Amino acid sequence: MTCSRCNGCMVEDFLLDMEDSSGPMWLHAKRCMNCGNVAEKVLEHNRQTQGAALHSSTSAVTIPNGEHVHFGSEGMAHVAA
Repeated sequence: MTCSRCNGCMVEDFLLDMEDSSGPMWLHAKRCMNCGNVAEKVLEHNRQTQGAALHSSTSAVTIPNGEHVHFGSEGMAHVAA
């Protein structure tokens, strides 16, 4: 399997979930040897859900000359990168 972020080599890894209310729980995941990206079912679901929310949100900024500038997630993509 190759990494979706950098096309590096993914290896099997186990993560310890310390936030689970029933006590510590080990999660089976894959981790990239190059960039450290973690692929796990719950993480992937949350990333997709948050990504959909970012695409639907917009914000407006007033610049000093009084103009209103509207930004969607595509306008802010360079900030997150």
